[in-house]
Amino acid sequence: MTEFPLSFSNRFHLLGDLNSENKIFQTKQHLELSGNEILDLTNSNPTKLGLEFPPSALSHIFSNLDISHYEPIAEGLESTRLSIVSEYEKRGIQIQKSDLVLTASTSEAYSYIFKLFTNPGDEVLTPNPGYPLFSFLIGLENLKEVHYPLVEDSETGNWIYSAETITNCISTKTKLIILVSPANPTGSRTTAKFWKDWEELGIKIPILLDEVFVGYEFKGENHSIPDSPNFPLLICNGFSKLLALPGFKLGWILNRSPEFFRPEIQKKLGFIADTYLSVNSLVQLATPELLPWKSMIQNRIRTRIMRNLTTCNLFLDDIQKIKNKPVVEAGWYFLFELDMDIKDEDMVLDILTKTNVFFHPGSWYGFSHNRCFLVISLISEEETLRQGLEAFQSYLK
Repeated sequence: MTEFPLSFSNRFHLLGDLNSENKIFQTKQHLELSGNEILDLTNSNPTKLGLEFPPSALSHIFSNLDISHYEPIAEGLESTRLSIVSEYEKRGIQIQKSDLVLTASTSEAYSYIFKLFTNPGDEVLTPNPGYPLFSFLIGLENLKEVHYPLVEDSETGNWIYSAETITNCISTKTKLIILVSPANPTGSRTTAKFWKDWEELGIKIPILLDEVFVGYEFKGENHSIPDSPNFPLLICNGFSKLLALPGFKLGWILNRSPEFFRPEIQKKLGFIADTYLSVNSLVQLATPELLPWKSMIQNRIRTRIMRNLTTCNLFLDDIQKIKNKPVVEAGWYFLFELDMDIKDEDMVLDILTKTNVFFHPGSWYGFSHNRCFLVISLISEEETLRQGLEAFQSYLK
């Protein structure tokens, strides 16, 4: 066998075999190419599900922008940051424009924060169950991902952040802790109680708090941000979920760190941002006109979520093989566990092959391979969800 004559970064070894296609996706693609209509219950792209930002409003907003001059401001245009400051003030959170650094996405915000705090080989703690993208973001920085477990509530089936459990996973190589609130796909939140427990521990390791799903909370304790944290805290958000504009590529980092740390963190983040200058001027200029649409956009999405949640509960209440169905308190995912002695990936593949209905297996999000969890997007088109669940019911009979 001839050796490939080009050397690639060791980063790719951390990401697994990039040449092998997942069997489930292979099957889905084959079915689609064969003319089968797949009822995809996992789609979470609002622009493909009738939840997009009104196109006429976008056309009007962008047609009135003065785009003749470019201002390469590292942290982002002042008008853009002031608009974001106003959004936090509406939530009762007082910040300054100088606390913000704009990025082209929340994924890019992660990369900035990794560059800020870590060196190759350092460890980053992530929640488990959690979002599989973390593995790639961390691996591409030559870092090591270490999972900390969410605690499963035995009564409700919900997954909860535990300060003690996170602490038990910290090592001398831990340089950053990631929290997602509300979390994907569990809906877990960083509540006021969690922050009280955390601050009492006195741990000074920086925390990255991802709040892209904030605003999609329905019951239980709300997502919370500490007023005056005693540890470095960087908060990430963006337009993807906030305004159902995943293609407009605007995110930000809010530096909520103690005064002792804040200026140096902000200076170094500004240097990173100035090196890349990746944020599009158009979306920055449009931000003051885009953000007033937030309430309308989020109300439409919440309405879809609540209708689909009712549909899921009605269908699945009639299925005896449902072992565990956590109460959905936040986010836009629905997950349930089947009382069946079969691996979740095998179950998803069998359902897809026999019914053309596509679920995500829970193991893709870090749920145990020994338990059969399935995951659904609650912003699915309502008729697609209904038809898919009907087919799933028939499959289980």
